[in-house]
Amino acid sequence: MAPQIPTGTGRLGERIGLGDVFVSWRVDELIPGRLRDRARPPEIGRVVDVSISGAAIVAPASPQLRRGRPVCIRLDDADAVVRIRRIEEIGDDDWRLYGVEFVETDLAFRDWVNGLLDARRPDSQTLGWDRAD
Repeated sequence: MAPQIPTGTGRLGERIGLGDVFVSWRVDELIPGRLRDRARPPEIGRVVDVSISGAAIVAPASPQLRRGRPVCIRLDDADAVVRIRRIEEIGDDDWRLYGVEFVETDLAFRDWVNGLLDARRPDSQTLGWDRAD
């Protein structure tokens, strides 16, 4: 049975549903007050949807992840720090839906999000938004 992914969230902005977009999840994990002796391998998460303020990511369940926790993610060479705002069960004990808010993004990650949003906007050339007549 396929996991049931909730759609009713409180995120700001238009949500753009995505196909198979995978990110490295918990890259070089941020743990306040603790240093890692050795890096742990990142996990893989699937981005379900994205908006200007955050994303919904299905990733492995972990007792260390709680609301308010920062997590580093990576999409190809683009990095972002997100904060977990909600965690929901999706019908599979090994996976959770994490609603995350973008805290800090590098330029490449921001360009990726903005590119998705721009693709959904009306064509500025045909509407004349590019000139002040």
